[in-house]
Amino acid sequence: MKKRLSILLLVAMVLSMVCGITAYAIEPRYVYTGSVISSITISDSSSTAYCKGTAKGDSTVTRIEATQYLEKKSGTTWSTVSGCTWSDSSNRNSLTISNSKSNLSSGTYRVRTVFKVYCGNTYEIAEATSEEATI
Repeated sequence: MKKRLSILLLVAMVLSMVCGITAYAIEPRYVYTGSVISSITISDSSSTAYCKGTAKGDSTVTRIEATQYLEKKSGTTWSTVSGCTWSDSSNRNSLTISNSKSNLSSGTYRVRTVFKVYCGNTYEIAEATSEEATI
């Protein structure tokens, strides 16, 4: 009985060494979209936020539409700053949307850009959110 238990434990140990466990961060997978990025830079002297979003698609992409939001944090929730929703589009496989907003009040801000990436008549939604920036 002890011999069987020893063999069973040995087999379990060998299998646990062979079958490693790896954890990966969950990342969205897109069909035609190669990359999406949003960034924010804040000038403290003028209280201006410079917002940028970029999407790059593969060679099958025919159009990209973007909607960009400058958001301010209030407690644990984010709200779009009044007048700070912008849109742009391109009939190419890449798009960069850039905007700015001056005279911001103190607080924590971020940029969220939502891209609609087309391949012919079908599309996928890709979203990128910047790091937080504080005035």
